[in-house]
Amino acid sequence: MKGILVTIDGPAGSGKSSVARRVAGRLGVVNLNTGAAYRAAALLALREGADLSDGPGLAALASRVSLDPDGASIDGEPVAEPDLRTPEVSAAASKVSVNAGLRGVLLPVQRAAAEAARERGGAVVEGRDIGTVVLPGADLKVFLLADPEERARRRARQSGREAELDRIREAISRRDRQDSEREVSPLRPAEDAVVLDTTALSLEDVVSRVLDLAEDLRRVGNPWGNPQGNPWGNP
Repeated sequence: MKGILVTIDGPAGSGKSSVARRVAGRLGVVNLNTGAAYRAAALLALREGADLSDGPGLAALASRVSLDPDGASIDGEPVAEPDLRTPEVSAAASKVSVNAGLRGVLLPVQRAAAEAARERGGAVVEGRDIGTVVLPGADLKVFLLADPEERARRRARQSGREAELDRIREAISRRDRQDSEREVSPLRPAEDAVVLDTTALSLEDVVSRVLDLAEDLRRVGNPWGNPQGNPWGNP
């Protein structure tokens, strides 16, 4: 039987990356960050001096991006995680991710990576539209929330940029608006997602709650809570 697929979505700074890593480690499955595909497309666009508002051009660049359980690649060459996490790439990824053409190209890339991870035994897949669009039939869907001020503090601590808290707060607010107001795949919880407000919770508290949910699914004994065992959500 294929392994569990857990989706963890949420806005910037809600803790999804840290939670996903720890939950995946505890479950012994892959931690798949689908946002790496968007970051790789953004990095490629910056390298080639592309217009970040050129839909067809961005879609063409996205066709050169691949994703697997080990990370993102451009033209078959793996991209180092630090290269995907620079402020410049983060800002560009926020801009290109609203493009419908680019998202359409990367959707099957993300799904193929999730399926590859499932074949390895399962995955915790993190992003912003995983439970609603990428894997609507996933076994367990979690949506993390947190107060915007707390999210800004977390991001500042994580990046070692506490002195830039005001700028980080503004960037998070801007990203929230972009993610929630975009026409394609807006940020929102799936109807069957478990929503957790992490503002007053420690990282370990959140990890424990997600693991409890996964254990509850294991007990029911019908793959991992998904009767069809089909992550795409089709009958």
